[in-house]
Amino acid sequence: MSMTGVLTRLNLSTFPGYKQLRQSGVLDFVVGKEFGHYRGRFNTSEEATNSLPAQRRATYDNESLVSIGIESYSTIHPFDWPILTFCQKLMRENHLHAVTDFGGHIGVKFYAFKEMLDLPEDFRWQIVDVPAMVREGRRRVPPEVHSLCFYEHVEETEACDALLCSGSLQYVDWSIEELIDRLPRKPYMIFLNKVPVSASEGFFTLETFVKTLPCRIFGPDELKTARQHLGYKLAASWPIPNRDFVVLSSKGMEKVQMVGEAWVLQAMSV
Repeated sequence: MSMTGVLTRLNLSTFPGYKQLRQSGVLDFVVGKEFGHYRGRFNTSEEATNSLPAQRRATYDNESLVSIGIESYSTIHPFDWPILTFCQKLMRENHLHAVTDFGGHIGVKFYAFKEMLDLPEDFRWQIVDVPAMVREGRRRVPPEVHSLCFYEHVEETEACDALLCSGSLQYVDWSIEELIDRLPRKPYMIFLNKVPVSASEGFFTLETFVKTLPCRIFGPDELKTARQHLGYKLAASWPIPNRDFVVLSSKGMEKVQMVGEAWVLQAMSV
């Protein structure tokens, strides 16, 4: 039996201090690769993937990932409130008619936010995600919901007033600039949530969550550089409570902070 199997049998989650031990990364180090949430430090997503045995390589277009966390994702969390507040303000000012939700799963934030936004009939909430998510999202749309639509490619979407990237930027190979270039036009606002940022430098790691997949860690100035290059100003920033994590690599343990930001297009801001 593997070390992970032994520890699972012991049910360490009932032991005093287990939570602190997991958060420290020490337990990940002791039991090895298969138990850790984040491990390794790589220059590219491809390099991270190629470090895995062929039989363990996977992609995000995976049926086993579709049902993970749907109930939790479909509720309003504390880190959602800054975005929800901005959306409410934009709607009052008649500046929000369409949202492109990049990596929006099966529409979880649409379902979480819709009662708080009082969306009009002609509102468009455009989900862009992998085919497995898109199929399930379309299957689940209630007959009375007409605002929600799904796309496999961001280039297929219509122009939007706000781009939402909630926990998705770290799972694509594109830069933020490349993502914006694929849209029909620059959105008035960009909402970034649950973005992992290192205090030292950007890199890729491997995240184990059902499957082991590459995850991008942004450098300390990458978001600022992208924002300024695209012509946006920072409207707000916020921490993501209890979502920081540790990456284990040959350089030791490195803490990564999860953050959220709201950007507004300078040419259109007052």
